[in-house]
Amino acid sequence: MLKQRFSDNAKQMRNSEIREFFKLTEKPEIISFAGGFPSKECLPSEEIREVSSRLLMEAEEEMLQYSATEGQKDLREYIVDFMAQKKIDVGIENIMITSGAQQGLDLVSKIFINPGDKVITEAPSYVGGLGAIRNYQGDIISIKVDENGLRLDLLEEKLKELTKRGQSVKFIYLVADFNNPTGLSLAIERRKELLKLAKKYEFLILEDDPYSDLRYKGIEKPNIKSLDKEDHVIYLGSFSKIFIPGIRVGWVIAAEEIIQKLILAKQSTDLCSNSMGQKLVTTCGREGIIDDQIKKLRQLYCSRRDMMMKSLKEYFPSEVRWTEPEGGFYTWVQLPTFLNSKDLLFKAIEENVAYVSGTAFSNNQGQNAFRLSFSQPTLDEIEEGIYRLGKIIKKELNSSRVRNQRCIK
Repeated sequence: MLKQRFSDNAKQMRNSEIREFFKLTEKPEIISFAGGFPSKECLPSEEIREVSSRLLMEAEEEMLQYSATEGQKDLREYIVDFMAQKKIDVGIENIMITSGAQQGLDLVSKIFINPGDKVITEAPSYVGGLGAIRNYQGDIISIKVDENGLRLDLLEEKLKELTKRGQSVKFIYLVADFNNPTGLSLAIERRKELLKLAKKYEFLILEDDPYSDLRYKGIEKPNIKSLDKEDHVIYLGSFSKIFIPGIRVGWVIAAEEIIQKLILAKQSTDLCSNSMGQKLVTTCGREGIIDDQIKKLRQLYCSRRDMMMKSLKEYFPSEVRWTEPEGGFYTWVQLPTFLNSKDLLFKAIEENVAYVSGTAFSNNQGQNAFRLSFSQPTLDEIEEGIYRLGKIIKKELNSSRVRNQRCIK
């Protein structure tokens, strides 16, 4: 009876495979490559305690009272300066504070997507982005990626096909730098070409950017928003990965007309974001604590990324392939097509090691792939965990060979 009362939107909502899977990895003995969480070893606890105590005495009302829906003015002014370092020129009227970037994904989907509207994503793509689009009944069109990111040749083919049918795309959602789950980045020339396609086919680009400040190798690439001269790009930022996730402070940058509509949508969602978190971010940002934190994280995660790459080369069989990210939290592992990553996952859990199956990040794809996160485990745990996974994969490959030989006989 109750099920019949749910809205059509609620009926088609589904659990996040990643969140559900976390329940299986709560045992302390498990080496988990599943969660894309910042390392607890590098949380700036002492700095937060000192600044929070001081602010409660100096700015009690700003810490404890409601704030404007669009966010505290001081924080938006700080973000203007923070984005200027990325050569993104905006005013505070182009910024709205959100409860993490995930709320930005939800609100953008809310104001743009009607049921059945076409939205393009990378394949594979971030599960939170896919979920936000599905929650508003968007029709997701997945475009494959290669080592240079989104395949623009395939994208243009699809855009031409849709145009011939009299259909259009509302927006394309992507993580251009160190994509979740692949760790890949969009090549600079493709960023420029994507903007040309956005102008030609009149769609928006939703650029989700949690990781670009966490580069460990290679040459820095300009954000798509920094190349945008005609307001085709809506930019999502977050302090979760580069500072602390618990305060849930993110932001949206867009044309003022879009920001005003997002403010209206946010007013009916939560009225305003975390006032204490906003004041804390502003103060820590102005005092250089966030910049120092980013430097520490780069050093820590670089060593873990290097250990992950070293261990994969040492312990995984030659039939397996993986990406080599220059930043972020993730690498994407491709198994031979006849192996199923979900089946292997339960065997991995038995050996006290965990990852996320590739099916969580695609529409009916990724059965032979999985995501590994190197942000949380220690160096020793990374090596041991990859060793265990390597043994499991080798055993499955050997079993498959035996079965094939029996079939041939």
